[in-house]
Amino acid sequence: MDGTLLRGRSSFPYFALVAFEIGGILRLLFLLLASPIAGILYYFVSESAGIKVLIFATLSGVRVGDLESVARAVLPKFYSMDLHPESWRVFSACGKRCVLTANPRIMVEAFLKEYLGADMVIGTEIATYKGRATGFVCHPGVLVGANKAAALRKVFGEVSPEIGLGDRKTDFAFMNLCQVCASILVR
Repeated sequence: MDGTLLRGRSSFPYFALVAFEIGGILRLLFLLLASPIAGILYYFVSESAGIKVLIFATLSGVRVGDLESVARAVLPKFYSMDLHPESWRVFSACGKRCVLTANPRIMVEAFLKEYLGADMVIGTEIATYKGRATGFVCHPGVLVGANKAAALRKVFGEVSPEIGLGDRKTDFAFMNLCQVCASILVR
């Protein structure tokens, strides 16, 4: 999603928006304090580790209902303003639309289905306990690299999706499973 359907390559602004909308200034401050750790992990250890830190700092202890409300009422406006016109042109021309994203599914699904007409959203799943997000990621983890390819295989089986769009080297694993790959958006 980030860098492909959206112009911005970073999901940090959206995590910050969710943190502020749900937890106010204290939650946002916690996210800001955790962001250098997330950045170091993202760039020097693994993309997945950095995203896990952002997810934990933003979502730990948050009521799932509150998160769903923010995902429906607040995030679509900001996602819409960041929509990449060329990616949207390709995406909207497809018959059946499936989005694979490293972002938490609960944060992006409403926008993708209700505003962009996605038929299916496969994203990182967040663990919950008694109606609250724990901040931890469910198995198989953050959907990047091999996890994204495995998720695609799980849903589509042996049938190859027609078109795969991506913007990172870690997207090549799932894009290679598609009939046509478009990595023209790599910057």
